[in-house]
Amino acid sequence: MNSPASVAPQLPETIFRAYDIRGVVGDTLNAETAYWIGRAIGSESLAQNEPNVSVGRDGRLSGPELVQQLIQGLHD
Repeated sequence: MNSPASVAPQLPETIFRAYDIRGVVGDTLNAETAYWIGRAIGSESLAQNEPNVSVGRDGRLSGPELVQQLIQGLHD
């Protein structure tokens, strides 16, 4: 993903669960979605005066790109 839109897109509600975020890569979950989830988590974390966020992933091939964009969103 080169440069995200300046306004968050509407994310599919179906990816949000009580305990995690799940989606089909390339369908309901992609690099842009990961970026905006990172932005939201980062904003909420700072609002709660908690500057630290841990990021993990499994071994799927889509993981590196999604994690990279999630972390970029956390930083932005």
